[in-house]
Amino acid sequence: MQVVRSLARLTRPILTFQRTKATISNEDHKLRQFIIYHHVERIYTDLKELGYRDNDPLKLADLTTLDQWHYNGTEPVDAAIKLLGIREGARVLDVGSGIGGPSRYLAHKAKCHVTASELLPDNHRVGQDLTSRCGMTGSVKHMCGDITTTKLGKEEFDHVVSFQAVYYVEDKLRLFRHLSNSLKPGGTIYFEEFCRLKDIKNSEEQAALDFFLLCLNTLPTHRDYKTMLEKAGFDVTVQDISDSYREFTHQRWKKWVEQRDRSVRLYGEDMVNSWLKLYVTARNLCNEFGLMGGGRFVARKA
Repeated sequence: MQVVRSLARLTRPILTFQRTKATISNEDHKLRQFIIYHHVERIYTDLKELGYRDNDPLKLADLTTLDQWHYNGTEPVDAAIKLLGIREGARVLDVGSGIGGPSRYLAHKAKCHVTASELLPDNHRVGQDLTSRCGMTGSVKHMCGDITTTKLGKEEFDHVVSFQAVYYVEDKLRLFRHLSNSLKPGGTIYFEEFCRLKDIKNSEEQAALDFFLLCLNTLPTHRDYKTMLEKAGFDVTVQDISDSYREFTHQRWKKWVEQRDRSVRLYGEDMVNSWLKLYVTARNLCNEFGLMGGGRFVARKA
């Protein structure tokens, strides 16, 4: 009962949103920016908890438990390897690679060459450092910049993967056409993404979605994504994985609340409260509101 009371107590203040016509409050905007741009150093705290010192060589098996910052760990990466048929020596582009977790795991598991493309300089810097400390600079190459304008080369890659990064891109059709140009004939794309499951019913749902998206774009449905991929010249299959997103967002929220004292010790109270606000929002969107779910998209260049 004490845990339940604590969960309820921590949820109530986190759920407060200030909504205007097409924006979120300055406070929430700053909070979201804080989460995006300043959580990257957390990985070094986590590594110290495992006994690593600064600049120590890293075991990939240890790092993989910490650097998969998308939903469901390495499972989506394994699915990409299987569904795309990624083979040894293949050239793969990872769009929105973060600190490089999926890229390193993919390169190791499939023995392929991965280009890790990331927008944020801090994520890029940390990703390069971790890849170097794993001794993987020969199989994982990092690049930083806007993927929609980066010169990728014509028919450069066999495959493209992305894990919860496409939704940050405002002009998604432009992105898919750009990626199509970079793929060899018959090349494939695998990505997992947040999808809108229904129309927005009220201001509370709208405010939560605005906060989650930072009001930079709308959230497409499964059908919207499929249509855009087809317009970009792909044959597409879609799998609704919303059940796994509901389970993940609920369990993540519960774990963070139950382990709050430990997290505050490691990361500080302000950071933990920031993460919790985002995690509560994601849980509500996927569970209480039923507004958001997940999609697994596999597309082949026609």
